[in-house]
Amino acid sequence: MQQELIDLGLSEKEANVYLVCLKKGEATANRISELSGLPRSTTYDILEKLKNLGLISTCIKESKTYFISNPPESLNAMLAEKNDILAKILPDLKKMQNQIGDKPYAEVFQGKNAILKIFDEILSNSKNLKVIGSIGNALEKIGYHPEKFRTRRIENKIKIKQILEVSNESRKILQDKYTEVKFLESLKDSKEAIFLFDDFAYHIIFQYEISAIKIKSKDHANSMILIFNDLWNIAKE
Repeated sequence: MQQELIDLGLSEKEANVYLVCLKKGEATANRISELSGLPRSTTYDILEKLKNLGLISTCIKESKTYFISNPPESLNAMLAEKNDILAKILPDLKKMQNQIGDKPYAEVFQGKNAILKIFDEILSNSKNLKVIGSIGNALEKIGYHPEKFRTRRIENKIKIKQILEVSNESRKILQDKYTEVKFLESLKDSKEAIFLFDDFAYHIIFQYEISAIKIKSKDHANSMILIFNDLWNIAKE
């Protein structure tokens, strides 16, 4: 398994740390250092690299930082022409993954590359999506054009309801059987985009270094959907 990860582009040490994170589920850097047999300083550097690649994320519990492996599908972004390698190892990676369970949890992502991986994750796992945000801010901060997201979303037959700012860019969004759009003038100055589906809420923050908070919580998701529905009722077509 480690060799296949190296073939996908990870170094030997990176593959080792990634597999430790995958098996452990969540752990501190010190614990990962112990399990991987690597010095703590080396482990921290590798964890930061894996985080930037979108393969792991972090959460804070009682003032301690825990590292959590993202779903093995996040390796898709590294593929290029190596689909056969991932197809071979993905089932075993999924078996390795220690799911955190049904309890609510939050993960923090930072940097443009990590946010692009979030979009991949959303497109891979959602079927009905609700979005509140500003297209202008997304373009300015991460350069991810909404048409790219739209094309992949429709290919995956994902239905979406979007509440967007009133702008020339947002008005270009085409409505079809998979797409409903409404507009709120007040979102023009918004520095956050919110993506909702199932029990997940992704809060993407377009300030300073771009960052995001992924929250898995049925109660939180339900609360955010109530807010979305209220805004949808007052938004303009």
